[in-house]
Order: sequence, then structure tokens, then C-alpha cells
Amino acid sequence: MTPERFEELADAWGAELRRWPDAERADAQALLERDASARTILARAAELDALLDASAVASPSAALIQAALAGAPAHGAKRGRVGRWLGEWWGAGAWAAGVGLVGTAAAGALVFGLALSAIAPPGRPTGMDRDWAATTFDAGNTADWSDE
Repeated sequence: MTPERFEELADAWGAELRRWPDAERADAQALLERDASARTILARAAELDALLDASAVASPSAALIQAALAGAPAHGAKRGRVGRWLGEWWGAGAWAAGVGLVGTAAAGALVFGLALSAIAPPGRPTGMDRDWAATTFDAGNTADWSDE
């Protein structure tokens, strides 16, 4: 472990090695035993830990909580002019994306059909040359797989 890596870990995890990741502890302990700069880094981290442990954050007063709640928008409140504008643009964007997806699917189907007709063996119907409205499924047309 390098002193730089040791310092990164001390900054992230503090001075107590038991809080450090398991994979790093043994190397950190070995560096502490042989390098005075690592001990200095750990001492600085211990000072910061002590300062953080000594600080206390007071709970908010009831008046502060009430003031914050009074200033919050009511559930289901109407949006302002900017909110309505953004909502309209989002809706228009979603509509345009949907139209684009439908158009892309239709174009893909057309390209696939054209490609299918281009690669079909000569003399075989591709389905592109038949009237599908007049097709019946029980007309006795069976597939001939003998040459497959």
C-alpha cells in the first residue's frame, strides 16, 4: 500500500482501521508499522474524527417545522405557468416519440418485405404478389418442403 492510498482511505473511513474495508486493513497496518508519514496521516484523521464526534446538530424547533410545512405546496396544487408549459412540452414530446416509433415500425416492415421479395428464389410466391383479402386458409395449398 502506498502512502497516497493510505491517505485516501483515512480521508474516506477515518482513523479507526476497523471501519476500513477488510481487503485494505492488513496492508494499512503493515504500512503504519514501517512508515512514520502513515502514522501522521492517521493522527490527522483521528483529530477530524474527534471534531466530528463532538459536534451536535440541534433538532429543528416546532416553529421551524411549521414554517417549512406552511411554505410547501399543497398536495395536488395547480402548477404555475412554467409547470403547465413544461407539462405541455412533455406531452407533445411523448406524442412525437410515439408517432416516430410507429413510423419506424412501418418503414421497417416495408424494408423487410422488399428484402424478402428480393431474396426469394425465382418462381416461388413471396406473398407480395397475392391478394391477401382473397386468400383462404383451407384452399388445399400445402407447403412443399421436399427440397428443403
